[in-house]
Amino acid sequence: MSPVAGLFRTARPLQWVKNLLVFLPLLFAVDLVWEPGDLSTLIPYVPRLVALFAAFCALSSAIYILNDLADREADRRHPTKRARPIASGSLSGWLAGAAMVALAVAGMGGLYWISAPALPLIGAIYLVANVGYSLRLKRVALVDVMIVTGGYVLRAVAGAVAVGAAPSPWLYAVTAAGALFIVIGRRYAEARLAGDKPEAQRATLSHYAPPLGGQLLVLSATTALVSYTLYTVEADNLPDNNTMLLTVPLAIFGLFRYLYLLNNSRDAESPELLMLRDVPLLLAIVAWMVVAGAVLVLN
Repeated sequence: MSPVAGLFRTARPLQWVKNLLVFLPLLFAVDLVWEPGDLSTLIPYVPRLVALFAAFCALSSAIYILNDLADREADRRHPTKRARPIASGSLSGWLAGAAMVALAVAGMGGLYWISAPALPLIGAIYLVANVGYSLRLKRVALVDVMIVTGGYVLRAVAGAVAVGAAPSPWLYAVTAAGALFIVIGRRYAEARLAGDKPEAQRATLSHYAPPLGGQLLVLSATTALVSYTLYTVEADNLPDNNTMLLTVPLAIFGLFRYLYLLNNSRDAESPELLMLRDVPLLLAIVAWMVVAGAVLVLN
């Protein structure tokens, strides 16, 4: 593997899908900063959100490189992670470290370029929290999943700041609940697939096996569903006739399908692969987007 290919793989481009969360605040800001009947009102926000997406891709890739540098010994004991460029030795540590610094600088520079005063602070909090996670806090059960969940929320808050929308309480609630479900689900799946010695792959992994892992997964799924259902009814900027409730059955199916895959799929350790490879889950996501869009435009 060439150094360029190794760096690209270590940057985790498949994980960049998480950074699409920066666009989520536009949904929560419907009828506040844009009109569903006039999509041209979205145009001023597109360049800022694209730049924000790119900045978080750079920041998150810097953290992935740091994580691989810190975890190279543990990764060598993992059946699939041992093939990662740093763990396998095909990418040198000094080159990975230089790329990590360059990506972090580029990401922070992008946040400054957007000219929203709070964005550099959000980026700094994201970096500090994730550096702490990579170096120490990922070894503390429950704290590890809260930090990863916080990264999702910070992305959504950054998107709200970039478009000048006051962050809605529903933005925090739905994003945090959904992210917590995904993160705990990943730990649960990792513990299921790890066999008899999960702690050899991740220090806290044994804590997320049943029964505790299953209990946390059910609680987080319930919280995600309840928070989203309440959002469709209680959010002030959604149609008064509660037609957004039409999207709830799709959300329920998506949750149930994801739970099924966590317990049966070999790809369960990678949420992005589950969402891209499983046709029923992908169709549920697309259907949700279509129905939610129709509700907003037609009401």
